Amino acid sequence: MRPASRQRGHVARRLFMLFVLSAFLPLALIAALSLGEVRSLLLQQGEQRLAATAKAYGMTLYERLLVASDVALSTADRDAAELARDDLAHRTFAWLALVEPGGATIDVLGRPRPPRLDDEARERAAARKVTVLVAGGGKSDARVMVAVPRPGAAARGELVVAEVKPEYLWGSEDEAPAATDYCVIEDVSGTPLHCTLRVDAKLRGAMLAARSSHLRGASWKQDDEEYRGIAWAQFMRAGFGTPDWVVIAAQPESHQLKRAIQFGRLYVPVVVLALLLVSWLTIRQASHIVEPLARLAERARGMARNDFKSRVDLEREDEFGEVALAFDSMSQKLGRQFASLQALSEIDRLILSTVDSAQVIRTVLHRLGGAVRADAVSATLLEHDNADHARTYFRSSDGDESLEMERHEIDSGERAELEGASSGQWLQLTGRAPAFLRRLAASGATTAYVQPVMWRGTLCGALALGYRGESSLDEEERQHARELADRVAVAVSSAWRDEQLYLQAHFDALTGLPNRLLFKDRLGQEIARSQREGLRFALLFVDLDHFKTVNDSFGHTTGDAVLRETARRITRCVRTTDTVSRLGGDEFTVMLTNLRHPQEAWLIAESTVEALSREFQVNGEQCFLSASVGIASFPEDGASAEELLKSADTAMYRAKAGGRAQSVYFEERMNAEAVARLTLDRDLRMAIERGELELHYQPKLELATGAIRGAEALVRWRHPVHGLIAPDRFIPLAEESGFIDQLGHWTLREACRQMRRWHDAGLSLASVSVNVSPRQFRRRGLFELVRDCVREAALPAECLGIEITEGLLMERSQAIEELLQRLSAMGHGIALDDFGTGFSSMAYLKRFPVREIKIDRVFIEGLAAGAESEAIVAAIIAMSHALGKSVVAEGVETEEQLALLRRMACDQVQGFLLSAALPAEQFEALVRARSAAPSVA
Repeated sequence: MRPASRQRGHVARRLFMLFVLSAFLPLALIAALSLGEVRSLLLQQGEQRLAATAKAYGMTLYERLLVASDVALSTADRDAAELARDDLAHRTFAWLALVEPGGATIDVLGRPRPPRLDDEARERAAARKVTVLVAGGGKSDARVMVAVPRPGAAARGELVVAEVKPEYLWGSEDEAPAATDYCVIEDVSGTPLHCTLRVDAKLRGAMLAARSSHLRGASWKQDDEEYRGIAWAQFMRAGFGTPDWVVIAAQPESHQLKRAIQFGRLYVPVVVLALLLVSWLTIRQASHIVEPLARLAERARGMARNDFKSRVDLEREDEFGEVALAFDSMSQKLGRQFASLQALSEIDRLILSTVDSAQVIRTVLHRLGGAVRADAVSATLLEHDNADHARTYFRSSDGDESLEMERHEIDSGERAELEGASSGQWLQLTGRAPAFLRRLAASGATTAYVQPVMWRGTLCGALALGYRGESSLDEEERQHARELADRVAVAVSSAWRDEQLYLQAHFDALTGLPNRLLFKDRLGQEIARSQREGLRFALLFVDLDHFKTVNDSFGHTTGDAVLRETARRITRCVRTTDTVSRLGGDEFTVMLTNLRHPQEAWLIAESTVEALSREFQVNGEQCFLSASVGIASFPEDGASAEELLKSADTAMYRAKAGGRAQSVYFEERMNAEAVARLTLDRDLRMAIERGELELHYQPKLELATGAIRGAEALVRWRHPVHGLIAPDRFIPLAEESGFIDQLGHWTLREACRQMRRWHDAGLSLASVSVNVSPRQFRRRGLFELVRDCVREAALPAECLGIEITEGLLMERSQAIEELLQRLSAMGHGIALDDFGTGFSSMAYLKRFPVREIKIDRVFIEGLAAGAESEAIVAAIIAMSHALGKSVVAEGVETEEQLALLRRMACDQVQGFLLSAALPAEQFEALVRARSAAPSVA
């Protein structure tokens, strides 16, 4: 008995050891493989979340700097009272100042500490670009400042410089995701700008290197805690002229592995229970151990291969049966968890790599069946631009992998019901199902669990799980559904944001028309198509005439409304196949395709001119405009987009020069004239510096004495290539380009200096008159300029006369009237030039301090032709004398004209009969000769 008992004991012990080892080793392997796989997947998911977090934080910094630039501009234009009430400026900036081109600063907000601008910052300021300046950094947050050029001519090159508050720029730590820290590093220098964790120089170098290697992260140990981080480079050079910022997002590894720890806590009790069951069964039923353990071992190996669908199928009413059931339950849970993790990981990868929300929906529906029990699944997305319409994607869980999609309407009641059930709800499909659940009902589902897809409080769509019988979801499965819905919301918002960015980049925000970028792209495509198929098309360049008066008279709000109405009228004039775009300001272009004859383009252009000439009724205001249209044809007027735009632009300017409110075809000579005009304008701007300008003086003969009492100073341009250029060529060009201001300043000073030289030489001359353009009168400082010129030359004010045109008096400006009164009171004689050719009015002569009336040469030329001109001239002279004004007749060329003017008691004459305009030396000789023989007339 004792040997047998001993033998049975050995066998039992041997079996016990073998069975224990047979159970323990597979379970240990399962634990190692499963925990290792979970750890790897969780770390991978954590890195993807960190990458998205770093990118989102970098984009947020970029957007906050853009907003700060706009706030700085609006703050700089406010007065102290408005600024005191502006919480936004105080929340955004520590200080704000205006920096003038010379470096002087004007305090606006706080106590400014503006930095010295380097050459690159000055170049960006000259190019009207925003610049971000960074100072300090390292152990404390860097000082980040924005330098924004002030727009408009009144800014005179000023910069708005403001230091952005750290709490505004970097944001609150409460806004960061849980257990997430950030560090922002300057890419070039590696200097930390803002950090919520310690990052030494070695780690910064590693993160900068990792950032350049497709977002590979790095790990380090800090405060006995293992950290993992991801770097993201936020491009700053193009937008703000500063080195790129590298954003590092980091989390404790324990936070990322939280689920693995939870999984380990669940898995260990299961393993212990399995070992206890094996031990008990080994003692009680050694003969029935081999087969159950073999099945369990095989199932464990299947789980190690990520096979969570297979089952043990051990139908026993003992502990082995319970172990098998527990194993199957655990396998199902693990399978759903892994399916959910894989789905979330894949969706995150799609969100980072694509903007196609439909592809994300397909992934969600294919993965949802593995993460949550359901007979059928569907996903509904609301249309971005029309919330009353939606798209529903459907997939059955019967093994069919196909995906169906249908569009349908969704009423406000259904949207409100979804918005009110953000945590999910059960719906019965036995009656009339909502539109977004009809496909589930058609598949046989009687109940549905609906999880709304929300993004920042806005309904984006819904996920729906359909069941053909009674079913319920545990909290874990509901959590999976909510996580997938959140990922869909992120994907949809990303797609919507990218769509919005595309619209902003390619369409005009005011009119909704294609902008310059999109139009040039379509123009290039049309050129390629026309070249390939031998077609022809035309380009219209439309520019509103005198649109600036609308903004000046009614305000920019009305001007914007006029531009929108202009876009609508132009669109109605063209065909649906044509493209209308707004290049900027009041300039529009139209591309007319598939033309059979160039005459078609002219007809459309004329209808456009007619449409834009009709009355505009905007915001209760009535205004009339017109349009000038230039027409360029392909391929005659240009073979590229730039050439066609240039040709159409040239033709448009020819339309304006020809009287506006018309359409004109491009001709090659227009381009040559434009180039010549541009060259002439460039040379004119350097003419003063080169000493190419000179004054000629046309004498004024006093008929009562026969002496030359005064002269009119006329500008002449002696071009080094083209010789002496007449004023009628370069004066209009100077008026248009704005150079008339500098030209007028030079003329006034030079005339005063010459008058001083004549006085010193003993020349008997009462005054010299200078033509002053209306543009100079509209500018500030004309009175001071005239006063300084006569003071510098030490002349009495009577020696300098000011000649003006009737157009200046028609403006009825209080400021102009006061300026003329001041000049007259100072002693300057005011002469009204070219009288009779404009809207001559007695009220002008009575209201304004005009001393001298100059009759235009048109009436003088007609003196010998008939009594009509003679009566007009006699009336003007008589009327002027009655008002106490002296009269000068211009353009006197014959003795007969001179005799008639003597008889009419005209005071003075000037013209070719006496002399043309002469250089200063010749004019002086003429005056001396007339003084020696005063009776000569």
